[in-house]
Amino acid sequence: MYDSFDYAAHRVMGSADEAVGWVDRSSLPEEDKAALRGFVKRFPRLSFYRDDDVLLDHLELRNVVVLPPWLRKVRQVLSGPGPDVQVRFDGFDHWNPRADHSAGEIGDVIDLWYEDNFFGYLQDEERDLLRNGAECYPVLCATTGVNYILGANLGDPDDGRIVDLCDEDVMDDCHDGRPGIESVFPAFESYASMLSHVIECRTGDGAVIRARDRS
Repeated sequence: MYDSFDYAAHRVMGSADEAVGWVDRSSLPEEDKAALRGFVKRFPRLSFYRDDDVLLDHLELRNVVVLPPWLRKVRQVLSGPGPDVQVRFDGFDHWNPRADHSAGEIGDVIDLWYEDNFFGYLQDEERDLLRNGAECYPVLCATTGVNYILGANLGDPDDGRIVDLCDEDVMDDCHDGRPGIESVFPAFESYASMLSHVIECRTGDGAVIRARDRS
């Protein structure tokens, strides 16, 4: 899907110190603020970014969705590192059958490198699968022949958890006449918690930066 929108012009970039300032000045819950501060301070050499209102409005229009208010709010405080930085996690808040199943095939899902997928659905078929089948809006994606997606629950906009799914599992559900949401599972308690579990970042030139000790 061709998209001429100037994303870079509507992303605010900043250093680690500036990102901590965004968090401190925000109206996010204190628990989320603490998690986001911890994430940023473990990667002091990275740049960080946040989305503006215009970009989020464009994504809603482009993808024909209404983003959950909590997701719009946190993305305007801190979206993550990069935005061209891949991340790897030390674990999920919730383990699930999909993750256990994958462990036998490709190793723990926490070994996957996830990249930004917040532009949404690239094609109508993908929108039908993820929006209508899984009731999910993508945030991050790891591709290993299939797509492992971390996203927001569009079926319940008050559910602030980050969910985990594999597009192939959802496709199998739909093919077999089952609801795609049967293969969608909670992964993190919140967007802030998700970022707090980032253990490594990989920049565009391939350099891997490991998080400073949590202490």
